[in-house]
Amino acid sequence: MTKLLIKNGRYINPKTNTDEILDVLVEDGKIVDLRKEINLNGSTKIIDAKNLWVVPGLIDIHCHLRDPGQPEKETIETGTKSAAKGGFTSICPMANTKPAIDTAALVEYVNKTNQKHGSVNIFQIAAVSKGLAGEEITPFEELKSAGAIAFSDDGKPIENLSLLRHALEYAQMFDMNIVSHAEDSSLCCGGAVHEGHWSIKLGIPGIPSASEATCVAREIEVVRQTKGKIHFAHVSTKEAVQLIKAAQNEGLRITAEVTPHHLILTDEDIQDFSTNKKMNPPLRSKEDQAALVKAVLDGTIGVFATDHAPHTFEEKSRSLVEAPFGIIGFETAIPLYLEVFYHTGKLSPIEFIKKLTVSPASVLNIPRGSISIGDIADITIINPDCTWKYDVNNTLSKSRNSPFHARNLKGKAIYTIVNGKIVFEDKN
Repeated sequence: MTKLLIKNGRYINPKTNTDEILDVLVEDGKIVDLRKEINLNGSTKIIDAKNLWVVPGLIDIHCHLRDPGQPEKETIETGTKSAAKGGFTSICPMANTKPAIDTAALVEYVNKTNQKHGSVNIFQIAAVSKGLAGEEITPFEELKSAGAIAFSDDGKPIENLSLLRHALEYAQMFDMNIVSHAEDSSLCCGGAVHEGHWSIKLGIPGIPSASEATCVAREIEVVRQTKGKIHFAHVSTKEAVQLIKAAQNEGLRITAEVTPHHLILTDEDIQDFSTNKKMNPPLRSKEDQAALVKAVLDGTIGVFATDHAPHTFEEKSRSLVEAPFGIIGFETAIPLYLEVFYHTGKLSPIEFIKKLTVSPASVLNIPRGSISIGDIADITIINPDCTWKYDVNNTLSKSRNSPFHARNLKGKAIYTIVNGKIVFEDKN
């Protein structure tokens, strides 16, 4: 295998708390040398990373690939290509495909398809309940043996707290995590946007903050009883943040993630009735948004995720009430997170990269997130300062449902390297 030498880059490795100019040598899919200056002759591919960040391959622990079952929206091939363009070397798709990922055979299908057609690592999340019906637990041990790394009925809340209790106890046996879609469906039934000033003014059915907060509260109680682990996906309200922070301070094993759209947009942005601003949980108030930023800075929210959720143009062409929830997000995540936290000086580069590497890897026990000698060479090279305009028509995803089309952005992935192989290179 040809050697790969990355020279002159700003090497940022949160796992070792390193931030300095270093050369990185890759051979046979692994990091084999890190030094101030490495010079080689022969068949070596050289990347000049001057003024670029050389970081562990980014990890997205929350996305949707729609495969199996909905190839018109996304496939493993198109989804992983889009992830690679966004700088992600590892992604964790949710189980709400058609059929749901609730058997070992379906986990194996995803892994085999990815080996054949994929561009990045897939660490599959399997369903908590069979068919996502919330009635019967899936065979956790078989799913783990097939390669599942966590369990979630994301897209649906687990209303049956007895089932959640058993799931937390069962998952504990394998040191695995339950990923929660915190929503009380009886409170949000029929809602399309955040319940508040703008839903009332525009006459659109609302989803109250209480739908998230009440679910977080009751699930925390079950964690307290079982001593299990739970990770709250796409946290969106200040009330949920307060509950999660208190539970963490108590020592409960609770983690949380945020998505770019909840940090960039608010419910005020729905005035144009764009269905590309309809997601679940919905865009919340400015007060909620400020609470999310604060929660990232104080460590309550430790993970940046995308919740990449592709839908067809036809589906998103329906009314705001009728259209499905969700937007694509792989290719805009880096610049949007940079906009909120790095370009404003709120997070240092090492703190910023930690939330896309070490932290998500720790939450789901993913064997990635570092680029030290001996590690698998999953590397993302980022230009944090380049400016560009996002054109959704140039996405590698099959879908186009983004609210950020034509937005001016700053920062992006220039190279994405998986197992020592360049799987994406930005040539613009």
